[in-house]
Amino acid sequence: MSPYQTQISRQNKACFLFLLDQSYSMEEPLGNSGGRKMDELVTAVNLWLHNMAIRAAGDEGIRDWIDVGVIGYRTDAAARPIIQPVLQGPLAGQPLVSITEVGNHPARIESSHQMIPDADTGQMIQVPCETPVWIDPVADGGTPMCHVLHYAHGVLSQWIAQHQQSFPPIVIHITDGESQDGDPIPYADAIKALATADGNVLLLNCHLSMSAADSVMFPSTDQALPDPLARTLFHMSSVLPEMMYRSAVSEGLPLQPQARGMAFNADMVVLLKFLDMGTRAAVNLR
Repeated sequence: MSPYQTQISRQNKACFLFLLDQSYSMEEPLGNSGGRKMDELVTAVNLWLHNMAIRAAGDEGIRDWIDVGVIGYRTDAAARPIIQPVLQGPLAGQPLVSITEVGNHPARIESSHQMIPDADTGQMIQVPCETPVWIDPVADGGTPMCHVLHYAHGVLSQWIAQHQQSFPPIVIHITDGESQDGDPIPYADAIKALATADGNVLLLNCHLSMSAADSVMFPSTDQALPDPLARTLFHMSSVLPEMMYRSAVSEGLPLQPQARGMAFNADMVVLLKFLDMGTRAAVNLR
């Protein structure tokens, strides 16, 4: 049987682990956006958590089919790595939690507004909405990328030991800069070497840019990438499995064989698309 075929269920849970750069440069504006990188990132991940909890909901409540972790990384004033879970509220301090716990225990509910088209006039109108929040923006210190990948390896090793028959974990690493504690590629390779019976762990990397430069999404070679950082992220990233590749092509993305799970110079639009495509396996919950 080909890898990456296991259906996600209560017996064979999925696992999504987010690794979020919280370094000082995340205070910069995100390309093509008026917001800071750290604010836009938190908005995107909170939205992902909310949508995934909705997808997992059934007649009996939110079904326990997915485990989720959100890990932040930065350094302190003495340049020591700070690697820690960043979910707030009742879930604080836990590297992985179930989607049931996520859906039932947001840190808080914020009142905000969203623009939607009026059914009668077609004009955009502002309507109030309630938005659950699990994580908050942080930006300080440096980028200890090797340390966070090493931490993730430990979290995933424990999860895999208890879920040998499950779809392999998906790691989504979002950063805006270069590793400041060494070469991250060997640490990324160690994560990708982890496996369940259904295949190897998938590591996806998304680079956030403050410029309005053209973004690169799911490249199949590093030849056209603009700089060493982009090429490093390319070699850290997993080749997309067949089902993700087909899904991306069906969405109109011009992918080539051996496309990798990477986006470079991402703005908010690309980030949201990257999160959706990277976790598309969970859409088919049943």
